[in-house]
Amino acid sequence: MDMLTQPFDDDMKAELETLRQSIRRIAIDAPTLGLPPPMTLVAQADRILQRLVHWLLDDEQKQAVSDHPWQAYFLHAAACLCDIGLMDGSGVSADSSVARRSHDWIQQNWPMLGIKDAQRAEILALICLQMQDFSCHDPAPVALGPAYVAGTLINTNLIGACVHLARALELKSPATFMAIAGHQPGHPQAASATWMDAFEVDDVGPHPYLPATIRIKISCRDPELHRALKRHERVVEERLKEINQRIRPRFLFADVIYEITPAGYQPVDLRYSVDTSAALQLFMGNRLYADKRVFLRELIQNAVDACSMRKLADAAYVPAISIAFNDDISRITIRDNGIGMDRQWLEKYFLSIGISFYQSDEVKTVNQDPRIDIGFISQFGIGFLSSFLVAEKIVIKTRKDASPGLLITITSLKDYFDVRPLGDDTPAGTEVTLHLKPSKINYCRSIEFTGYLKTNIRFLQIPVSFTDERGDSTILGNEPLSYAVVKNTDSDFVVPVSFDDAEGFMYLGVKMHDSRIFALETATGGVSVFQDGIFVTQDDLLLPEGARQHVVGRINLKGRDKCELSMDRNRIFWTGERKKQIRQRIRLALVEIANRLMNALDVQGAPVDTRNSLINHLAIFFDFSEVDDTVHDGLCQPLQQVVDKRFRDFVRVHFPHARSAGRIPEADGYNEQWQRRILASFAPK
Repeated sequence: MDMLTQPFDDDMKAELETLRQSIRRIAIDAPTLGLPPPMTLVAQADRILQRLVHWLLDDEQKQAVSDHPWQAYFLHAAACLCDIGLMDGSGVSADSSVARRSHDWIQQNWPMLGIKDAQRAEILALICLQMQDFSCHDPAPVALGPAYVAGTLINTNLIGACVHLARALELKSPATFMAIAGHQPGHPQAASATWMDAFEVDDVGPHPYLPATIRIKISCRDPELHRALKRHERVVEERLKEINQRIRPRFLFADVIYEITPAGYQPVDLRYSVDTSAALQLFMGNRLYADKRVFLRELIQNAVDACSMRKLADAAYVPAISIAFNDDISRITIRDNGIGMDRQWLEKYFLSIGISFYQSDEVKTVNQDPRIDIGFISQFGIGFLSSFLVAEKIVIKTRKDASPGLLITITSLKDYFDVRPLGDDTPAGTEVTLHLKPSKINYCRSIEFTGYLKTNIRFLQIPVSFTDERGDSTILGNEPLSYAVVKNTDSDFVVPVSFDDAEGFMYLGVKMHDSRIFALETATGGVSVFQDGIFVTQDDLLLPEGARQHVVGRINLKGRDKCELSMDRNRIFWTGERKKQIRQRIRLALVEIANRLMNALDVQGAPVDTRNSLINHLAIFFDFSEVDDTVHDGLCQPLQQVVDKRFRDFVRVHFPHARSAGRIPEADGYNEQWQRRILASFAPK
């Protein structure tokens, strides 16, 4: 500590020594404070200062805290006083902030510490207030305004951050240990001497292999304490990032790792990690999920995928998925009897945001195998994260055949999971229970969630058992994709869309009077696109422009006909050729609809003016610039004649010299045979 003591004059040295002697005298009964001998407050201060000088501060920071005697004075004094609040008689308690107690104690008792004046005491009290305890519920350190002593600006924020961080790395200091114990509230041994004796800190310093990383090596003999230490690691890491954003010069370190050697137990240290390529895509948009209810769709998709995997191994397997609300809709439970998860699966896929098992090499070929009637939906490994839009805690029970079950509790995306074993009698599959965040609109949550489910999974091939908050049960999904029509009438026209593996239907409604068709119904909404039975998007552009006011459709993409989805699964990334193929298939379905309608008019003996009006309306569905020979040849003769006439009129208006020219170079883009026949008719005789 020579560098930090060199600037002191004799008066400062004497004042600091008086401060240290006063603290020793006050804290003579150290065990009552929960301080493990010989960890007195002064000994703790020496360890904090040694850590700062030896490796925690870089050269720029050392210069900043020693460029004037007063900077070094306040650093030394703050290291001694950061936990002085433990002297107030309250002992070590997780119910109040040691930082606040230290602030108050200094303000009230500074003369007995040998501090020369109230101004210095006030600055020290404010610096201590910065040192909020590293517990899961305390706020970040407060930022202080400028403070001057004898005309010198004191870098209170940097001094407070230095002591704050160095004290946090002193895991057996009373305030830090209290914060660690606070991560396991209600545990009978938390904050007790038993826990204090259940671990040793073997080493603290820069990580030998990972740059900008602090490593603390720990030996631990208690699994509950192990969990608390790993949670504390995450909090210290977050606080270090907060400090680095606020102070200058910042710390050289950016990460913290607790390397814990267990004794007598087998730890499970799991938390989310991010696949960087997926994260880049994830944050390129403004917002991944615009609708918070999307978590329902994502969890159902995960359940479907788990059932699909189990079906591959057992042809006789019958998938089952259920959703249940509790009586006040504060919890939602989704269960499946699918393949379940073991620890290896969790570590390899579930924990890596942006890495999905269902896009791994193991299943890519199966995913588009038409023989499998349930495809794999999850693509990005991020869908489960949508649960945190609405949940404050998630509890997962899962078991894979021939593997032990796991009980996983997740309270934060950044925190370590609480993982515990489940008995062998736990059924195979996965159960996810979301403990929802409080909402001001609980009264309509049921309607909101139920309506979303009915819209998004109505064509899912696996029926979903749904139980509402009243205990009433119903079945969602498993509906036929085709539109319901009234039998023995010609008021609805529904035709299938031809695909290799997918299925689709187009619908056209008509207006009738006295059982006779006289006009087309207006209908908007375009084509609703589903993938593996789960809603993705609505797309008007799949329909010809002239049909968008009268025709709607549904397409369920499966097997070889499936397409790539966006990360939020609300958009389909059509390739140009793929979209062209689907539009062509829809046009051919519209040919069938139009022909059926024309046949119905003939059967009814529709009046000439009504028939001509409907022919002209239907012909608008078939823009001559998009109609190929297959579509043209499929149209009934009256519709062909109208399409031909419109193309002929187009040529006559846009190419007025066509007959004299003998050919139309500008019309070379119209290469279908039916178009060339009409163009040839303009050639000179």
